[in-house]
Amino acid sequence: MNARVPRYHRIAESLRDRIHGGRLMPGTRLDNQRALAKSFGVTLMTLRQALQVLEREHLIARRHGLGTFVAAPSIDYDILQLRRFAGDLSAQGEHVTTRLLGGRLARADHRVTDALGLPARARVVQLDRLRLVDGHPMSLQRSFLTARIGDEVLKADLGTTPLRQVLEYKLGITIERARESVSAVRLGRREARELGCRAGMPAFQSERVSYDAAATPIVYDRVFIPGDRFRITRELHYEQSERGASS
Repeated sequence: MNARVPRYHRIAESLRDRIHGGRLMPGTRLDNQRALAKSFGVTLMTLRQALQVLEREHLIARRHGLGTFVAAPSIDYDILQLRRFAGDLSAQGEHVTTRLLGGRLARADHRVTDALGLPARARVVQLDRLRLVDGHPMSLQRSFLTARIGDEVLKADLGTTPLRQVLEYKLGITIERARESVSAVRLGRREARELGCRAGMPAFQSERVSYDAAATPIVYDRVFIPGDRFRITRELHYEQSERGASS
């Protein structure tokens, strides 16, 4: 190793390799800094300089009152494209798997009934699925369908077949468009438990209504993504008049 490289950079490089190599997993606490400094044979100040480098690279994160943790991977999401979130992750070269947490009949709340055009407190089928990237929870997705469609969907292997494919190839329903909104929320206990986070952690909640060719609402989705694992991106193009005005 080049002796001219500052020691804290060499320590940062070593820790970076451990994170990328999976030896330091997301969520691992790095609070015993004295022991970590001793293992590298450096002072506490030098170690903290190394940790500052990793924090600037978003590889670790400090959570007020909780400590310092290895950060989960952050994903860019183009909200202007109608694509499955799991498809976006795969397109970025991530290894994505889906874990089916359960499917059941449930009473719909008013947001679900409004979205699907159902009477108040109608019975719907609720599907809970966890998206994992390299084995780490990335998003929790709750999908709601009318009981008529949902009963057929539950007969499919949703652990291996995407819901959209089940709708299209088994039921002949093609999703043509969707309306989506994204808001900031705090995770409830149940959502936090499934995502491996603490309750109350800031998160994004995506709400999407998907429609078929006849403009009939088919699926209402709620997706919860911890705030440190998600970025919204947009590609912007200026009109010629705007370029002149801003120059």
